[in-house]
Amino acid sequence: MENRIEATTIIFKGRFKALSSSSYGVFIVFLDNNSKNVEKFDVVSSHFSTLYENNISMPWSEMEDVINKLKWKGEFATSLTHDIQASIEDLFQPGTGRTQDIWANIKKAQINKVASIFEEVLARPTGDKNIKCEVVVETAHKAEIEDIRQSKRSKDALREGVDNNSGSKTDAPASDKTEEGAVVLEVALVLSPLSGIAIYELKEGDKIMIKITEQSSRGQYFIDLLNASVENELVPIPASVVRVSKEGKIFTVLLNIGPSIYGKSIDEDTVKVKKYDLSQDKSKKQEKSSEGTSSMSVNMTAPDSRKEKAAFNIIFFAVVAAAIAMLGIMLYLFFP
Repeated sequence: MENRIEATTIIFKGRFKALSSSSYGVFIVFLDNNSKNVEKFDVVSSHFSTLYENNISMPWSEMEDVINKLKWKGEFATSLTHDIQASIEDLFQPGTGRTQDIWANIKKAQINKVASIFEEVLARPTGDKNIKCEVVVETAHKAEIEDIRQSKRSKDALREGVDNNSGSKTDAPASDKTEEGAVVLEVALVLSPLSGIAIYELKEGDKIMIKITEQSSRGQYFIDLLNASVENELVPIPASVVRVSKEGKIFTVLLNIGPSIYGKSIDEDTVKVKKYDLSQDKSKKQEKSSEGTSSMSVNMTAPDSRKEKAAFNIIFFAVVAAAIAMLGIMLYLFFP
C-alpha cells in the first residue's frame, strides 16, 4: 500500500469564471501524494467565456494539451494569466502556502473546500469576489505520467528534426537561417478553415496573419513594440513568408515581421492560413483617409490660387491701361 502511494500523483483540474470582470480560465496541478509537494502546475485565462466551456473531467493529459495549445496559439490574456499564475505560486509556497490544507481536503473527499480555497486566492487577480471555481481530482501513477510525457517529447523532437532512434540531430532547416543579429520569435499562424490558403501552398512573399505567442520577456517586449495586443489580448498582425520547409506532415514556416524581426511556426499539413487583407487593415485605411484629406486640401486651395492670379492680372492690365491713357492726354496737351 505504501509503495502504491509513493508512486502516485494527485492531479486536480479546475476552471473558474469571474463574471464581473469577464475573466475565465482553466488550470491543472500535480501534487505528490507522499511528500505533499506540488510538482507542477499550469494555468491559462482569457476574457472570452468559451474558455470556461472546457470539460475538466477530461483525462489530465488532454487538459494539459488544451492549456499548452491555447498558449501556443496565443489564445489567452497575457497579463491576466501572469497575475493568476503568481497567485497560484503563492498558494503553494512552501511554509506559507496552503498545500497541506488542499491535500487534507482531497483526502477527505471535500472537493468543494478545495474549490473554495481557489476562489479565495483567485478573487484578487480577477477582481471579482464572487468568482466561481470548479475542481475535479484524478490520481495517476508516476510511471504512467512519465510515459505519456516521454511520448509527447518524442513527438515534439520529431517536429524539431531530431532523430530519436540514433540520437543525432538532423541539419537545421533552411527556414531557420536569418541575418546575423536577427530575432526569431515563436508565433502562431491565424487559421481560416473556410477561406484560408493551405499551408503547403504558401510561397515566399505571401502575406499572412499571425500572433506572437512567445512566453518570455523578449516576447512581451516585441508584442508591445509591434502593438500585437489590445487590452492584454493578443491580436493578429501581418507577416511575410520567408521560407517554408517540410518534415513529413509537419511544416515549419519562417516569416518576416519587421526589420530583423522574424517569426517561426510549426503546423500540420492540414491547416489553412488566413491571408492578409489590405481592405481590412484599419491602420492602412487611416493612412489612406489621411492621404485623401491632404489631396482634398490641395484641390480646395488650387481654385483660390487661380482666383488670386486672375485678380492680379486684371489689376495689372488696368494700371497699364490707365498709364497709357494719361500718356496720351499729356502728349495731346503739350503737342497739339
